[in-house]
Amino acid sequence: MMLAVLLMAGCASARVAGAEGSGGGLGRMEVEAQADARRAEVETALGHLWSVAGEEKKVGARLVFTFWAQNGALTLLRYREEPGHREGRRVAEDSFARQLRPLLTEYVRGRSGEVVLTLMRRESGWAVDSDATAQGSRPPEAKTQPVNRRGVPAETLAEASEVASKLASLLVVPSGGAASLRMEVVFEDDRITGWEHRGYQVVAGGGSPRALSEAFVEKIARVLLPFTHGVGRRTVALELRGETREGEAFAHGLVPEARTLHLIPESNVDPDFAAEYRALHEDILRRWREGVREGAELLAHYSLEEMSLWFVGGVLARGTGLLFEAVAPMVMRALTRGGMAAAGWFRTTLVRLPRAERHAFERLWMKVQMEGGEALSRAERDELLALMNRIERLIRTPLNEHERSALRDAARRYFQRSQPVLEKAMNIRGPYEIHHRCPLEYAHLFPAEDINAGANLKAVGQEVHQRISSVWTELRKYRSDVSRADVERVTSIIDEQFARWYEKPYARGDSTSELEMAMNAAKREVRSLFPSP
Repeated sequence: MMLAVLLMAGCASARVAGAEGSGGGLGRMEVEAQADARRAEVETALGHLWSVAGEEKKVGARLVFTFWAQNGALTLLRYREEPGHREGRRVAEDSFARQLRPLLTEYVRGRSGEVVLTLMRRESGWAVDSDATAQGSRPPEAKTQPVNRRGVPAETLAEASEVASKLASLLVVPSGGAASLRMEVVFEDDRITGWEHRGYQVVAGGGSPRALSEAFVEKIARVLLPFTHGVGRRTVALELRGETREGEAFAHGLVPEARTLHLIPESNVDPDFAAEYRALHEDILRRWREGVREGAELLAHYSLEEMSLWFVGGVLARGTGLLFEAVAPMVMRALTRGGMAAAGWFRTTLVRLPRAERHAFERLWMKVQMEGGEALSRAERDELLALMNRIERLIRTPLNEHERSALRDAARRYFQRSQPVLEKAMNIRGPYEIHHRCPLEYAHLFPAEDINAGANLKAVGQEVHQRISSVWTELRKYRSDVSRADVERVTSIIDEQFARWYEKPYARGDSTSELEMAMNAAKREVRSLFPSP
């Protein structure tokens, strides 16, 4: 079977640390790994080309493959086919590979843009024409990193064959005639997740229907397979045409066209966030494709910030939030706002999960992202839902001291990264602290908001922070059960009185009298808001 050509052994990972070498350049091992990945891209593309062309014996047949080439990666965007007439001589695979390999190798050596490869069947071989352009922008499904994996995994091959059989069953070809079928096939990374019927037409004839030949069913699978090398969710429009010939029991056919549809992005999606999510997801997907399937090993490469972005992006891009709507409505409300704000909120929330629970969550979410929610066993699905429900309860529960300490540390790291110049200046002048405008103590009153968001963090001198804290102490004298509205009112008072000291170097003893005046004024305003106990 020609599909077996695509099942090659050796999905060795190309993950290597760039520890060797010196300076800012790539280490020797990393350079070699990238070269290996480019060679793998070439051999995989060759396998797909031969899988289709190797079965085509009709002289005059024309096969057109359009790839996007970038950074050594090749992604199929379109395929077109025109029929031949009479049967020619057999073509050897090794001669086909010798002819095409140099051209594909040139494509992965720094070329960026669309490349069109046209194969024309001659009597004893294939004539090849190519056209490359650096114009145009990269389609969202196109890879930007080569993958060090040759061939196609067995499960992907089996899935493509199954889908091809189901699509072929919808193409009813009348005896002595021809028919066409248009379908839209939905892909999610390596997986084919569904399809929709887009039109059937009898072109000629009207006799009893004929079953499609096995060779044609295999051709459909061979055309679908290279589209599984894209990134993210996309739709491929597929046209099938079948016809019967006098005296033959089965209908034969061709695939006139298969092309990826480039949908208009949703207007309410932050393009910068979407781009960061796609880049991160592609990097994780590349490692997955190269054989890193153990969750702990794969996710060890990424920070908590990156994992939060990946989770939120997956909820928005793939609609997987439907899994959690019933058990975690407030979590979903926070996440579906999208963008970096949602990713920051989730990063802060994950800090509260014990390490074992966080690792379990990441392991299960990785399976959902890489294999789909349907890949979860009943026990895994229940475990993931229980973890989401646990997060829902956590965000409505006051922080304990350990959680507050972890979030204070995270807030300081955020400030150091986001404002290094000011952080250095404040360190030179004296000690400083991170002031949470809405205190950590009341985070549970704002469950859908990120208590560690940049807008809620202000660097202040230690003496300033002490005076601010005393204002909150004043509130507690008058309110044993503080409400969200109480916190918002007092936050506004403190901002009004102390904003002049926010994010400014402060030395001990500076403006002591002004600080005392600001503190006393704030306390008076708090007392005026609430009646005496």
